[in-house]
Amino acid sequence: MTKFSIMTGIDPAKPATDIIEYAKATERHGFDTLWIWDTWFSTDAFVTMTLAAAHTERIGLANGVAATPVRHPSMLVNSIAGLQDVSNGRAILGVGCGGQATVGRLGMRKARIAEFRRDMKTMRTLLDGGEVKEDGANYCVQSTQSLQHYVPLYTAAWGPRMLEASAELADGIIIMGPDQRDVLKVKVDRIRRGAEAAGRDPSEVKIVLGITCDYADDPSEIVDKYKSLAIHYMQRVGYEDEYPADYRALLDRIREEVPTIAYPEWEEPKWHLVPDDFVKYQLTVGTEAECIARIEELMTLEPDEIMFSSGFAHLDQVTKYASLVSKLKARG
Repeated sequence: MTKFSIMTGIDPAKPATDIIEYAKATERHGFDTLWIWDTWFSTDAFVTMTLAAAHTERIGLANGVAATPVRHPSMLVNSIAGLQDVSNGRAILGVGCGGQATVGRLGMRKARIAEFRRDMKTMRTLLDGGEVKEDGANYCVQSTQSLQHYVPLYTAAWGPRMLEASAELADGIIIMGPDQRDVLKVKVDRIRRGAEAAGRDPSEVKIVLGITCDYADDPSEIVDKYKSLAIHYMQRVGYEDEYPADYRALLDRIREEVPTIAYPEWEEPKWHLVPDDFVKYQLTVGTEAECIARIEELMTLEPDEIMFSSGFAHLDQVTKYASLVSKLKARG
C-alpha cells in the first residue's frame, strides 16, 4: 500500500520552533514521514528534525536531502545518528549529488557519480558502525556504536546514472519531475533493472515519488506561484526528452533568458514567460479534481510512498494534503 508523506522547510526569517506544530499536525493526520529541506536557504534540517522528534511519537523524520559536496560523510552520519537516538529509531538519512540550486550558487559543482558512489559506501559503512580505512583516512563515528535501530539511506535522483547508482546502494530513492506517469515509469523501471543488475531484490529499494502539489477551485494564482519552480526544472539540460516536442523551443528560450535558478516562493525574472499549461504538465497543480486524477494515475506505478513537496511550512498545507489523501483512499 502506498504511503503518503510531506516535505517542507522552515523560513529562516521565522522561529525554528514553528516546525513543532507542523510536525504534530503531520503526525496527527496520519502521514508516514516528514521530510525537511536540507539546504542553506532553509533553517537547518537537523535542528528542526530534532525539535520535531521531541514533540512526536510515530512519524518518520528525514532530511531532504543533503548535498554530498558540502557535507562530509562523517558529519552527516554523526548528525543522523543523534537524530536516530532522540527519535527512538525514526530517522532517515537523505543525500544527493547536489545541483545548481544547492551547490551551484555556492560556486561549487555537483558530485560526480564515482564520488557519489564512494560517499554512499562510506556512509553505509559508518552507519553500520564500521571503520573507514582508505586514501590515508582512518576513522569511525562513535555516535553510531550504540544505535539500536537501522538507519535507512535514501537518495534523490533525477538522471539515469544517479538512478542506477542509487538502485545499487540506497534503501530508497526519491524520483522527481515531471509529474507524469510515462516519464516516472521510465525512471521506476530503470531503478528496478539497476537493483537486479546489482544482485538486489528490486522490492528492497523503496520508490518515493516526490511531487509538487497544490490545488484550489480557481487555481490561477497557484499556477502563477509555481512558474518560478517550473523555470527551475526547465534549466536541467539533457532532459529534453522528458517533455513533449512542443515545449522544446520554450525550454531553449527560458535557458537563454534566465541566468539563475528560480525557487518556488521567490520572485525571479522571466517567470511570466512560462505558459500555464507547462506548469500543469510539470507539476501536480490545478483544481482538486485535477490533482486527484493525476495522483491516481501516478499510483498505478505502485510507488512505496508519495511525498508532497511544499514550500515553507504552513499548517494549512497539512490539512489540504490530508483532505486529498482521504479522498484518494475513499476512491479505492
